[in-house]
Amino acid sequence: MTKQQKDFLLKEIKGKILFDEPLSKHISLKVGGPADVYIELADLSSLIKIAKFSADNQIPFFIIGKGSNLLVKDKGVRGIVVRLNSPDFVYVRKENECLRCGGGTSLGKVLTVAKENSLSGLEFTIGIPASVGGALKTNLCVAYPTKKEIKDFINEVEIFDFRKGEKKYLLENNLNYFYRNSNFNNDYVILGVKFNLEKSNRNAIEKKIDDFVSYRQKTQELSFPSAGCIFKNPPGQKTAAWLIEQCGLKGIKVGGAEVSSRHSNFIINRQKKATSENILDLVKIIQTKIKEIYNIDLELEVDIWG
Repeated sequence: MTKQQKDFLLKEIKGKILFDEPLSKHISLKVGGPADVYIELADLSSLIKIAKFSADNQIPFFIIGKGSNLLVKDKGVRGIVVRLNSPDFVYVRKENECLRCGGGTSLGKVLTVAKENSLSGLEFTIGIPASVGGALKTNLCVAYPTKKEIKDFINEVEIFDFRKGEKKYLLENNLNYFYRNSNFNNDYVILGVKFNLEKSNRNAIEKKIDDFVSYRQKTQELSFPSAGCIFKNPPGQKTAAWLIEQCGLKGIKVGGAEVSSRHSNFIINRQKKATSENILDLVKIIQTKIKEIYNIDLELEVDIWG
């Protein structure tokens, strides 16, 4: 990035602007090299300016949420990484039995407000370190005790269309079309979401939350840096975790990266000494073994930048 481009950003963009910022500080795996530019935007007008600046200068542009479903390569990211964590993007407002939330709001904050207002539906998100926008982008889902998808609790999404430079509102009946046809990273950013919830008893909500917490503590690796499930579950009844375990890969290590002994679809950075290359090498070992034994191509659940 040229000095002239940097000067433009410092002059025109409101927010916290850092150059050559290590992204290992901002993702849950605690690995990854620097971004050319890392910006915590102050307002929507700055987001619009950044999007235009990126397009005009052909500089790659990325939106980061809580960094929990992301692997950044060791050489880092050439381009601009933006986090939406100002009041323009972080808020929760009650509207009857709905909650309208900013795209940068943490799921934990949304669930807290839901519980305070005796609104039920999002208990399954407890403990998941994701932003509202990130959760919608990946259509966050859980299988316990029954399958739940976050899109099923949404009746409106506010997005910014970078191609047209305008806001749009999507209703629940066109969300499936949106998932099938949209490139979230390049064309849109999620500004806000309206959750449609149900009135319930607060004690009943707390009991559901406790149940999910107990299940996660028993079945998932929560003690060390990870990105959650590293692979998507393939079609059929066999999960990625089951396949990995059956192949004897539970606990194997490459450098500082290892397959969790608690949940074999988690790769953990136990001592925070792993590199992205360690993790990618471990991913390749797992994919090769699963292909060899079961003829299944495991797909990554996480995004890879760099």
